Amino acid sequence: MKLGKKYLAIISIVIVLIIPIFFGIYADFLTVSEINLEILLFLLIGLVLLLVLGKVMEKFLYGKKSKEKMKQHDVIRAFLNEEGKIVLLVFFPLTMIMEELIFRYYLIGFLLNHLNLELISTIMISSLIFSLYHIHTWFRFKDLKILISYLIFSFLLGIYNAYLLFTLGIFACIIVHFSLVFVIYYNLYKKLS
Repeated sequence: MKLGKKYLAIISIVIVLIIPIFFGIYADFLTVSEINLEILLFLLIGLVLLLVLGKVMEKFLYGKKSKEKMKQHDVIRAFLNEEGKIVLLVFFPLTMIMEELIFRYYLIGFLLNHLNLELISTIMISSLIFSLYHIHTWFRFKDLKILISYLIFSFLLGIYNAYLLFTLGIFACIIVHFSLVFVIYYNLYKKLS
């Protein structure tokens, strides 16, 4: 299989992002710092709300035209095409790892430890930057509804995963990000097939 530049870039970035972790950078984000029934309940409610939001946006924000354009998304194409399984099994998870390391692990660590921002400010700034990162969907699909759904969902996911980072660590962030987005793309694929 010939890897495109995009996929080689993802692999390279993930490798570069993982290296500083071995030197103890922001090591406090690697493990569970606090867990109790209240936190678990909050996390469960947040997870359900994000899943419901994904369904609501799919139903009310994505029209027929938007859904047709989403067939061009790498993950949806991978679901539709048997040959695209490498995207689902390798590059989709690597993308989630890359995003969580950049926008949660390093950005939040930098904002807290080097700029000494307040916790709420840190969470909001990192979530806003994570949301704005998804502006790339406009250049891919040129569809305002798709852009709005990505901006809203990624902002709320950023807030949720920031809380997750402080309670359960970066690995939980990666698992939740991957699982949520996988379910949303899978549901969209089922509607398109």
